[in-house]
Amino acid sequence: MYILFPFFILLSGVVAEYSGLDLALVSPFYSFPLHTWPLKAHWLTSQLLHKDGRLLVDLMALLIFIVFVLSFFVERFKSYRKGAGYLLVASLLGPALVAIGKDATHIYSPWDLQLFNGTQPYIRLFDHVPEGARVGHAFPAGHSSSGFALFSLFFLAKEYKPHLQIHALLVTLLIGFSFGLAQQMRGAHFLSHDLFSLAICWISALFMYLVFFRNQAFLSWVSTSPKEQRARQ
Repeated sequence: MYILFPFFILLSGVVAEYSGLDLALVSPFYSFPLHTWPLKAHWLTSQLLHKDGRLLVDLMALLIFIVFVLSFFVERFKSYRKGAGYLLVASLLGPALVAIGKDATHIYSPWDLQLFNGTQPYIRLFDHVPEGARVGHAFPAGHSSSGFALFSLFFLAKEYKPHLQIHALLVTLLIGFSFGLAQQMRGAHFLSHDLFSLAICWISALFMYLVFFRNQAFLSWVSTSPKEQRARQ
């Protein structure tokens, strides 16, 4: 289940692109008469959910880094070293992979498209790329990946606080999709951009969990459903 989940999300992203759902969701946020994105610079989407939201995630990463460093010098923090190390690496890996993708794909932000008074053609994941087209820098979504990076909390909870797993999952999805929706409202991204970022961050967090905590229990866990896991307990 945990391994299949991201592939279902990736498939959903492709469907969102080719079904027209991407365009249908962002079009209401564009003013065709005024040729502008009214919420592009709005305090809620631009300041609170974009700038301040990213600052909050950065502060969380800094706090985790401080705990990790202190674990080498302060005895009381020693027991947190492995968990903090995992959180730090897993939370950075997903957004880093997303950033690499943004620099290699020819998928553009809605506000760049000719459909919305921009200059670039609408190119989807498997579409032909016109010769000489510049890199899009919009796919996958960078901002929502900083929220989805918190999937590392879900996997860490599996190891130390299983009863908090669902809470960690819901908080991560709430933050990630809030960031993503804000960017869609601004004209910066489509839904598919966020879905691909979600899948990348999930896979990254899962992979690093295997690296940090691999054991027979983990191998059994990823191969069974939550219902089967509860039945074994």
